[in-house]
Amino acid sequence: MSLNNPTPLRIGMHGNFFGADYRLLGRIVMGAVDNGEAYYWNEFYLESRGGKTATLVYEATERGGVWRLFTEFEPEHPLTAADAATKQVGDKLNLTGSDVRVTLRDSSCVYHIEGQAPAGVAVGDAAEYFNAEATGVMQVLSWTGDEVEYYNGVNLSPGVVNSAFNLPFTATSSASASGFFSALNGSSSDNYSSAPKFILQAVALVVLFFIIFGRSFSCTNTYESAPVKKFLAEKPPLAVGAAGELKGKHYRITGHAVVELDEAGLIFERHEYQLADDLDQTALLVCGQKPGDKNWTLFTALAPLLPPSPQECAAKKIGDVVNVDGVTGPIRDIFQATVRSADGTTAGALLDGRECFGYLAQSEYGWLLVRWDRNENFFLGGTIISATAAKAVFSDTSWK
Repeated sequence: MSLNNPTPLRIGMHGNFFGADYRLLGRIVMGAVDNGEAYYWNEFYLESRGGKTATLVYEATERGGVWRLFTEFEPEHPLTAADAATKQVGDKLNLTGSDVRVTLRDSSCVYHIEGQAPAGVAVGDAAEYFNAEATGVMQVLSWTGDEVEYYNGVNLSPGVVNSAFNLPFTATSSASASGFFSALNGSSSDNYSSAPKFILQAVALVVLFFIIFGRSFSCTNTYESAPVKKFLAEKPPLAVGAAGELKGKHYRITGHAVVELDEAGLIFERHEYQLADDLDQTALLVCGQKPGDKNWTLFTALAPLLPPSPQECAAKKIGDVVNVDGVTGPIRDIFQATVRSADGTTAGALLDGRECFGYLAQSEYGWLLVRWDRNENFFLGGTIISATAAKAVFSDTSWK
């Protein structure tokens, strides 16, 4: 067993995943025994400026290195540790409204900790776990004693990980490495084993890294991001219940939310209003895309015939050209959005406390806003409106 770090990641580095900036706090070497043979893997403990945590797992397989990113979630249908212990490979369960099937059942042990580990984790700790998956869904359930933890996961290509940490490695021209670099997707036919825990069988990819790139992987804090700036929302500019006409339609404001957006090097809050027309069709009024924007954006729902899945949306990067329901343009921003507070009647992506990932693309005639979480997508097409005009419209009480 080697306790050395087989990757270019180092404690203190920053990585940006889906618009959220994370700092790498620690590395944990995990191990398990399969058919009498021990194997090991690395788990990197990440934390965002807002205190959100994630686990980035690296495994070496016969086909090359594999990365997966896991975040903890609260299930709609939780299991007790005793219930979890009864699950076997092939069993079905439903934790979040989606049916999944158990694909692996095992136990693990912590062998080494470098830097900071999650609260309560120490060398020698053992845990039981199982992996469950379905199309577009990857979950791990782990328990020690009576405590049960739940994780959602996504596959990441090595290129995505290197891009997230601003590393110089792409390896797209290496024929021998071509099998390692698949796009981000939501599930895999391979078993993945950790809490989140995965099988580690070899270090072939690491050897390949150093053969090709040598010393270029002696990474230090050179790759750390600049300090993140944060802007708080000002006083709400509009009141719930106000009504007026925008773009030829009569709208009333039914709900309001303060939404925090985490982007690379920037965290800011903005006001977003849910609108309803006379036919109760909803729209979204965003009060400035970024801090200091003088214009607002009115978004209306799109209904694409073949909507991309959350996993397909998550695979996009800045600069990619997207087309949703005929709205086409390059992605300008990728972010994580969290609804910090809400009042009035809100729904969908504006529900209080909801967390989504998203991107904003600029089309020839306006904007495309896409948000998603593990369960659903939201597609919106937007047009710019004057903030001054919108404030005047919704201050006119004659519409009420």
